[in-house]
Order: sequence, then C-alpha cells, then structure tokens
Amino acid sequence: MKSKRRHSLADDDFESSKNQNVTNVSNKRFNKKQRKNFDLEIHNVAQRLKEFRKELPIWKEREKLVQTVKENETIIVIGEMGSGKSTQTPQFLLEAGLISNGAIALTQPRRVAAISLAKRVANEIGTKLGHRVGYSVRFDDTSSQSTVIKYLTDGMLLRELLSDPLLLKYCVIILDEAHERTMRTDILFGMIKRVQDARKNDKSCNPLKVIIMSATLNAQKFASYFNTTTILQIPGRQFPVSVNYSFVAQPDYLDAAFTTSTQIHTNQPPGDILVFLPGQEDIEILEKLITEYGTTLPPDKLKIITCLLFAALPTEQQTKVFDPSPPGTRKIILATNIAETSITINGVRYVVDTGKCKMRKFNSRVGMESLSIENISKDSADQRMGRAGREAPGFCHRLYTEEEYNKMEKNTEPEIKRCNLASIILLLKAFGIDNVLEFDYLDAPSRSLLKRALEQLFILKALNNQGKITDLGRKMSEFPLEPAYAKVLIASEQMSCTREVINIVSLLSVDSIFFSPQDQRDQALDMKKKFISPLGDLITYLNLLRSYETHKGDLDWCKQNFVNKRNMKHVINVRKQLIQLCTRMNISPTTTCDEDYELLLKCMLCGFFRNSAILQPGNNGYKTVGNNQVVNIHPSSTLFNKKNEAVMYTELVLTSKPYMKNVSVIQSSWLVGISSNLLE
Repeated sequence: MKSKRRHSLADDDFESSKNQNVTNVSNKRFNKKQRKNFDLEIHNVAQRLKEFRKELPIWKEREKLVQTVKENETIIVIGEMGSGKSTQTPQFLLEAGLISNGAIALTQPRRVAAISLAKRVANEIGTKLGHRVGYSVRFDDTSSQSTVIKYLTDGMLLRELLSDPLLLKYCVIILDEAHERTMRTDILFGMIKRVQDARKNDKSCNPLKVIIMSATLNAQKFASYFNTTTILQIPGRQFPVSVNYSFVAQPDYLDAAFTTSTQIHTNQPPGDILVFLPGQEDIEILEKLITEYGTTLPPDKLKIITCLLFAALPTEQQTKVFDPSPPGTRKIILATNIAETSITINGVRYVVDTGKCKMRKFNSRVGMESLSIENISKDSADQRMGRAGREAPGFCHRLYTEEEYNKMEKNTEPEIKRCNLASIILLLKAFGIDNVLEFDYLDAPSRSLLKRALEQLFILKALNNQGKITDLGRKMSEFPLEPAYAKVLIASEQMSCTREVINIVSLLSVDSIFFSPQDQRDQALDMKKKFISPLGDLITYLNLLRSYETHKGDLDWCKQNFVNKRNMKHVINVRKQLIQLCTRMNISPTTTCDEDYELLLKCMLCGFFRNSAILQPGNNGYKTVGNNQVVNIHPSSTLFNKKNEAVMYTELVLTSKPYMKNVSVIQSSWLVGISSNLLE
C-alpha cells in the first residue's frame, strides 16, 4: 500500500467518556444528601469539560458566529469535522441570550447521533439529561418543558409539524449534517423554509432563525435554495491522517478487511480500529472471524473486543461502541455508514474502509426495489477517513486503489431521487400540501416516482379521487411506518388480530431471524422445518416467535435451532415500541385472532393487495396483480419451489431476477373482496 498524508477530518466534538454516565441516572430518586452530591458531580464534570471546550477550533469563532446569527435569518456553517459545531453552536447561542423566547432544535439524520450529542452537551452545560438539554427519537423522548436545547432526528421534527405547524416552541432550528440528503432531510428543508416565511409574515409570531451545518456541503447550492448569502467557514482540527491505498483492486472486501484489521492489531501501536462494511450480514461474519482470531493471540498481546454498529441494532447496543476500551484491550468497531457522520468514537486511531455500502433503489415502473452493494462517493470516503485522528495522528486504510477513488462520484445520489416516496408524500398531504408536484424540493424527484407514490396511497385509500388526504390517510400518517404497514395495523383493530399483526411487523423489522452457516446448511434446514407452516413465511415467523418466547430466548435453544438471537432481541424491542404506539393511537394491542390465519392473512392483504401474484400455467412463475410483472419466489422462502394458486409478498427485490420475499399463501377469491378495500 502507498501512503498519502492528509489533514484530519475528525468528527464534531462529543465523546462518550466516563463522565457521560452522569446523565444516565437522572431519573433515579435521591435523598437530600444524595441529590446534593449528584448535583455537585454534574457541576464538576461541566467545569472539567469547559477547559476542553476552549481547545475546540470553533471556540475562537464563537463571537463571530453569534454575531452572524444575530444579523441574519439564515446562515450556512461549513465546519470541518472536529471543529465542535454540533455541540458548541447551540451552547454559544444559549450563553449569548439568543433563545430567551423559545428553544433550539438541532436535527440529525440518525438517532444514535442525536442521543449521543444530547448526552455530551448535557454534561458540558451541567444539567441532567431531559432538563435543559434533551433528545427526541422514535419511541424515545427525554425532552421536557424546561428543555432549551433539543437534539432530534429529522423525522421527529417533521412529526412535530403535524401538531405545531409553525414550530412556535423554537426560535432557532439547526439542520445538521445537511449533506446526508435522506428523504426526510430533504422534505424538512422545504418545510422549514415554509415555516420561516409564514412566521415572518405573521406579526404575532417571533421570527425563526435557521442554521444549516455540514462538513462537506455544496455551499452555493444550499445558499441559493435558502435565499442567503451568508456562509461561515469554521476551521477544524489539524491532526494528520495517513491515507493508505491498496496497490491492487480487492476482489473480496470482507477478506481484505479481516486481513488488514489483524495486521494492524499485530503490528501497530495501541488504538482502536473502525471498520466500515456494507451491511449487517458482513458485520456478523467479520465479528465471528475476529473473535476466533482473538482466541489465538498469545497472553502478552493486546486482547480484542468487537463492537457492532448498524441501524437494526437496538439503541442500548449501539451506544456500547462509546464505552472506553478496558486496559490491555483494543476495540475493533464494525460499522455500516451509520458511523460516517455526526458521531465520534473516542480512541479510534485506525480506519479500515472497504469503499462499499448498501444502497436502495426503487424502480417506479415495476414497483420493484433493489438493495445492492455499491461503491461509496468521494465525500463518504472522506467522511470515513475523518473518523481517525480525533485525538492524535491517525491512519486510514482504503481497501481500493487511488485510481478507483478518483473514479468515484463526488456525492451520493439523494434518496429522494431513488427511493419509494409513499411515506413522505403521505406526510406532505397531512401537512396540507396537496400539490406535491410543485413542492419546493432542493432536488426534485422524478415525476414517475411521485406518480407511483400517489397511486400507492390512492389504492390504500389514504387519498381520495381528488388526491386529498382522507381520514384514514390522516390516521395512517400518525404511524412512523411505511403506509402499507400503517394500513394493516389500523385494519387489525376491526379484524381483531392486532396482536398477531404487531408480531409480524416486528418480525419483518430485521433482515433474517434464521442463520445458516455454510458448513451446517443441511442441519440448519432440518431444524427450521419444525417451524415451517404450509401457509408461508409470515406464519412460519409467528411459529418461531412463539417457540422463542416459550423457551424465554434461551441462548442454547437459539444455537440449537439456528436462530439469530441478536435479531430476535431486536424484534422483541420493536414489538414493545409498537404496543406503546398502538396504545397511544387507541388501538388495543391485545386483541387476537389466535390461530385464525385466514383472517390474519386477509388483514395483511388490506395493505399489500398490490403485492399479490397469480400462478402462471406451466413453470412460468407468478404474475403480479399490480402490473403483470413476472416474478419468482425467493430461494430463502419456505414456499420456494412450491405451487400455489395465489400468493402475497411484502417485498419485491431484484437480484439475478425479480424475487418475492416474505411470501404467504392466499386464495385468489380473496382479491375480489379486498380490492374494494375493507376499510372505507
């Protein structure tokens, strides 16, 4: 590999230090003496962190930043990673008295970043988490009436617009990591512009100040969109990062990641390693390899612990990556691109970048989604490099050649131009925006994507013939779920199968609940047979869940039956959240159809009517009801190679050919009744 010297692009400054634990006990009850000691500890932590804050590059720019915000309604802040913009900007505004008439909202694309930032800032300010500083992510809200700095995901701020269309509780909104361009981020841009204009024209409202922040951003494009000329540059840290490129292209990125990680551990000084991988499956395979490698190390070598970080991982497991490495131990963090931005994991000196990510693309013509492993963009590569060098000089090992890097696209294509828009369009309709074609998008999606989303919502009865949102659609918009799943949950109340539907939605929240090692595939298949239902995958999943609960999630039982225990724990966690959500929506989560699976599958069909297919004569697969697309049952399905007159699926993916996933048996006669919809 050859080495190229670069300045560090370490991330916005917050740490998961031992001091962070102060905020985690804020809900405990104390006697008077304990309360005094606890408050004193919070104060001492804040004092210690104040000196650290002064070392951040943004500290020298605080007066300029505050003055710029005072003089302008909208500003763009470009701050290198490590400058401290995400933690310090709201504190500077608070200390300058700029939020006396409200609170600051600071949005993040990812929940783990929102939570970790809030904990850090609470420590720096010297307050308990949930008092002056809080966060709000899906199913988890620690904010209160006294919160003046609130970190939240962009999706949660969008949902606040449903109940507070002018966001009157906020006087400043900071849109952080604006370059990530998720669908919700892009819609939030347009909605915040509308809110800002509405408050400007309403004399009874305080004006809304907006700050757009990022480390890598097309500043001029955003400046034009937000009608501002004010762009503030914040310098970053100057720890150098050595970038090593591979001499040759790596045909097996997973093997290369394992080899590079173990070579670093064997030959390089202490420091944690962060490995970027495309998805959960790759992470779990590499975790097993590294764990096995760790058992072969001699006693005098550093021990290894592995930590995982991917979206489907429960929050409490995600935050473990921030715990300091024990003495005599090197931590190897295996992460997807969730670790690219907004979070700093202390102790990381080495980054191993495979240059790959998983990317979803939606074909609006056939209603088919593909999830494929793609090359990342140059901006993503630079973000990944920025995880090293946070506290000292770092090293980034790119498992691709410099020529491959030079051929990468500059930016990642925004989600809004390549994904199914149904959930976002439903939200826009709920906001009262009827003409979604003319909405003020930063980058407008194609007409075909918009048309497909509108058709889907009309079929679900979320929209009427005039394209207006219906009462049912308004209720569906209250669920932070894809519209089809929201429709099924609402239908389950009338059809008395809510418990089973909640279980199914939870089970479908993970990639797989079974695992099949290459050297034990026949054995794994034999163990799976005991759960298989002739009605297909959904009932098979229910059978597994019931058996899992009967055995109380016993680890030995999971191993014996080749069940992914980590994913099952996530299923149980999601189910708890859905139960809480249904209770809030006045849908009883306890109504059950027991084993009336015909009723249950009819209920599922209320949301997935278009996701049904009829068996074709001969051996020609199935043809979808929605658009006459010829499709096949995925090899992972329990119905693979079986013939049924009609089936329903929850997902259509394109790999070597169009495949239906999560397939269940239905009767073609059901389609006649369901097509007119059971919920008018």
